[in-house]
Amino acid sequence: MGLAAVIIIAALLYFREYIRKYQATQKKLVKRTAGSGSVQCPLCGMILAPGENLVSKVFTTSGQVNDQICYIYGCPHCYPKCQPGIKRSCPVCHKSVAQNQYLLARRFNKTKSGTPHVIVNGCGNCNRH
Repeated sequence: MGLAAVIIIAALLYFREYIRKYQATQKKLVKRTAGSGSVQCPLCGMILAPGENLVSKVFTTSGQVNDQICYIYGCPHCYPKCQPGIKRSCPVCHKSVAQNQYLLARRFNKTKSGTPHVIVNGCGNCNRH
């Protein structure tokens, strides 16, 4: 009985370090997703690392400058070629988005924080423009 207790305590002490490392990684992941600096790709859902940008095309309008039409093609993980295991889907209709398709969005320049704000309207299937 005493030998079993010693083995259990030794195993708990051995795995304690792995549990701490796992919890630390989970806290970093939560901080990164909940932080104000994290950007998530609307097509594949991957969180962009610092320095990674979305591939998009912004069209200037002749009338109102605050509101612009924007095409979002994806991030480095899903455009121009998807990495293995990544699926592109529309955040509005949840249908699959082909590699040559894009999301239609509206980009607003004047916000209280000063950073551009983007509202995704959908893909070619659910948003006919």
